[in-house]
Amino acid sequence: MFGSRRQLTATSVSACIVRHACRYATLLGIIWFDIRGKHSDGALVAQNRFWYKWFCLLSRVLLSCFYGYIGVGFIRELTNPHLITQSWIRLFCCIICSVVIVVLQFWYGQRVLRLVNNFLRLFRRVKALPGCSDMEFGGRRELGLLIFKLMCMLYEFFCEIPTLFSKFELAHNSYILCDMYTTISGMMVCHACFVGFLSVGALYGQVNRYVRHELRRQLRGLEQPNGFRANRQELKAARYRLNECLAIYDEIQRVSIAFQQLIDLPLSLVLLFLFLSMTMVSYFVMLNGYRNLSMWLLAIKLFMDVVLLTLAIHGAGSSSRVIRTLSLENCYVTERNDWHMRLEIFLNRLNLYEFRVNPLGLFEISNELILVFLSGLVTYLTYILQYGVQSNQF
Repeated sequence: MFGSRRQLTATSVSACIVRHACRYATLLGIIWFDIRGKHSDGALVAQNRFWYKWFCLLSRVLLSCFYGYIGVGFIRELTNPHLITQSWIRLFCCIICSVVIVVLQFWYGQRVLRLVNNFLRLFRRVKALPGCSDMEFGGRRELGLLIFKLMCMLYEFFCEIPTLFSKFELAHNSYILCDMYTTISGMMVCHACFVGFLSVGALYGQVNRYVRHELRRQLRGLEQPNGFRANRQELKAARYRLNECLAIYDEIQRVSIAFQQLIDLPLSLVLLFLFLSMTMVSYFVMLNGYRNLSMWLLAIKLFMDVVLLTLAIHGAGSSSRVIRTLSLENCYVTERNDWHMRLEIFLNRLNLYEFRVNPLGLFEISNELILVFLSGLVTYLTYILQYGVQSNQF
């Protein structure tokens, strides 16, 4: 009755979420380019839109200046020293995130476009592998992480709506709108990093599945009984598939390195912003006697952002290390020395350039990072609680 229906799978739902998230980022002025299919083959390509780029730059600069001017006046009305310090830190982080977005769009715009097109080309190459035609974006793990990320994005948009309608004053509503725009834009940098590392993990995971279930079976099928060799055509086809997989692995590694170099400083600033925001929100929760539900939800949301980013990076790193366990060197394809030398160089390069995320070379983002931050946060809140009890503020 409804005609042909598209099969609903985890990878198609994940691609749909990413597609709508890109439209949301375009509406906020984070993404200034257009992603559309070519007329020849329908392949997705990112194309620059200069008029929208300049509109995003000018509007962001004006709104950030207005937000900074109003925010300074708001901070001057505060009396609590801890609240004043944390408000200054939050204002400074939001302005810095806006400056980072402007720099990325103005000075690194072409580099971002090339990186996005490299990701799109990688997904096309992986999808062209035999048995991978239904692959769009990852699997169930990626879908689960994207659903939690979608919940975080929905909350950060709607959490300020009650404050916006609490007063019907032009100055108040203008400041709340600028605060929403600046804060959400800063968080979009974190979301973009999350999607980038999730894409790297999805690419590694799909090629690993193909090599494990399809390619290794085909290569083992070349080992004929009684010492007979497979015919030349079968060897040539198997060698071509294995060469394509190695080329895809190499390109994923190059693209992931280029992505890390591009977002090295923004990722460091976003993590600093998240940790400081969690500290400030936790202080607000204690200040209100643990009775403010919205503050509790905001603290959980900020913590989930850090956890999801860490899980995306951990998944990409784990998928990149799976390649070593596939034992490609044990599969017979040819006796030519140049082939075995190429495979050995490829495996040695994997050991040399292990996938790690070290923002500015200061620390490695891993699951241990969450425990380190939580221990520091508990120490800080314990100190604040003791100080508040002694001064009768709690």
